[in-house]
Amino acid sequence: MIELSTATYSLYFKTKPMVLIDARHLTPDEFAGKKLTVIKNTVIREGGRKTSLSELFDIEGPEVAPSDPAQITIIFETGSNKLCFIGYKMSKGKIIVKGDAGHLVGYKMKGGSILVEGNARDYVGAKMRDGTIEIRGNVGHRLGGKLLGEKPGKGMRGGTIIVHGNAGSEIGVGMEKGFILVEGNAGNLTGSDIIGGSIVVKGDSGIYPGAGMIGGRIIIGGRVEALLPSFYVDSFIPSISVKGIKFDKPFMVFLGDVIVGGKGLLYLSYNENTGLLEYYRSLIEDRGVEV
Repeated sequence: MIELSTATYSLYFKTKPMVLIDARHLTPDEFAGKKLTVIKNTVIREGGRKTSLSELFDIEGPEVAPSDPAQITIIFETGSNKLCFIGYKMSKGKIIVKGDAGHLVGYKMKGGSILVEGNARDYVGAKMRDGTIEIRGNVGHRLGGKLLGEKPGKGMRGGTIIVHGNAGSEIGVGMEKGFILVEGNAGNLTGSDIIGGSIVVKGDSGIYPGAGMIGGRIIIGGRVEALLPSFYVDSFIPSISVKGIKFDKPFMVFLGDVIVGGKGLLYLSYNENTGLLEYYRSLIEDRGVEV
């Protein structure tokens, strides 16, 4: 069996960036088959100004990149929350950010993997179709979501996003497929307008998870501030397991959002939301269902 050679390109900021940088062309797909001299001349935008990659970064790597993007790893040795569009439309390969990242990490991503060792800003994984994004810190709003004004189903369409910290509001807004895991807490409107896929928040969430959801499932393992009245209680379960993530505690299951004819599933931890869910438990008991 012939082993394929791999190539790693390391990028170091020459100076700390002061304005947003559009890094959409710094992907394994864009580097594939190119000489290092050509890569260094890649045109990127610093604010509203066009510049070359070598003007902003010192670059280390092989003289010629493999023709297959899957064999290429790009490492931003110095991250920044000014670095936007990291991994834009990438299909293969790997990107590592040793620090923070800006807006739109993995926007329209088609495959491969992205690891951000720090925090990231808004729209991580927005409109992605496949691949894996892992954020070891916190993220901003609209994780795996659609853009403002777009219809439900225009968000994340596949792939996996894992956030080890907290996330902002509207996680997965408008998503169609895929899996999102937030190990910390989330903001308001988790899973709003989703039509499919799965969202798991291990910690607390804000108000109105699942607002406008048509399909899919949302699991909140912590406290929820408020629930919309357009969700109908369905059942009470002793535990739940999703994608290998198991919660050994009871959950109350709701159907909704019925105001849009939705048939999504919303799972809320009973122990952390007893005051909010007591009334719904009484409705289940009135049906003669044992809880």
